[in-house]
Amino acid sequence: MRSGRCPKCEGQKIATTKYAQYLGAGVSGPTFRLFACADCRYTEQYLEEPVEQRVKVLDSWRWLKDEKGPFR
Repeated sequence: MRSGRCPKCEGQKIATTKYAQYLGAGVSGPTFRLFACADCRYTEQYLEEPVEQRVKVLDSWRWLKDEKGPFR
């Protein structure tokens, strides 16, 4: 999608925008880049900053598998 082609329908009419998620109480959440295909309406979103930063800062973000073992 970031290359300008939709992976679902191969369309090339892709719109993009950047937005920040607001978590309330003055807490700014992650910033995303959103891509949307005008032909099939398929969308993808990507974090603008590294995921590791979000996990360290926000209590609600967790790794699916932590380094302590193979189970969640």
